Amino acid sequence: MYKTLDTTTWKRREVFHFFRKFDDPFFNVSANVEVTVLVDFCKKNKLSFSLASLHCSTLAANAVEEFRMRLVGGEVRTYDLVHPSLTVLHDDETFSFCYLDMQPDLLSFVENGREKIDEQLRTRHLEPGDDEHDKLHYSIMPWVSFTGIKHARRFGREDSVPKIVFGKIFEENGGMKMPVSVEANHALMDGLHVGKYFQFFQKQLEFVGI
Repeated sequence: MYKTLDTTTWKRREVFHFFRKFDDPFFNVSANVEVTVLVDFCKKNKLSFSLASLHCSTLAANAVEEFRMRLVGGEVRTYDLVHPSLTVLHDDETFSFCYLDMQPDLLSFVENGREKIDEQLRTRHLEPGDDEHDKLHYSIMPWVSFTGIKHARRFGREDSVPKIVFGKIFEENGGMKMPVSVEANHALMDGLHVGKYFQFFQKQLEFVGI
C-alpha cells in the first residue's frame, strides 16, 4: 500500500525538481557501524548474521519516511512498508536476486529468509523485479572492508530504490565493525535522511534481542 505525495506543497519541492533533471541523481554515503552486540547474539543463538543485520537495517530504513518514497510514473509514492531484496551468490560465482518479506519479529524473518534463499539457490532465476517499487536493494560483499561503492546504473529510466551494501566485518578498538554503503536518489532524500538511517540502524544493532 502507498500514498501519493502532493509535490506542489512538499517542503522539498524545489530540491525535488532540481535533482529530477540530473542524469544520475544518486549520491552515496559509506560509514562503519558497530556490530559487536549482533555478532555475539547471532553466535549465541546460532543465527545467520547476514539475515539478522538485514532485518535491523530494514527496520531502520522503514523508520525513515524518505527511504519508503519512490518515484513512479512522475509521481512520488510513499509506501507503508518496504521489503528487502538481496543478491544470492551461487557455487559457480554467479548470482541472482532473492525477495524477502519484512516481518517485525527477527527470528521469524531469519527463518523465512533462509527458506527463500535456499529456494533461490535451487531455482537460480535472475528476476530483476524492476516493477516492484516497495523494495530496498541489498548486496553483501564479505570479502572487502570497503570505504565506498559505485553501483551500475541504467540511464533513461526512473530509479529511486535505495541500494545498501554490507562489507567485511573487521576488528577495531576491541569491537567489531562493518562498512555499510547507502546509495539514494537525491530527488527524494538528502544526507540528513541517510544520517537518520545510520542512527536508527546503530540503535537496532545495539539493542537486538533485548
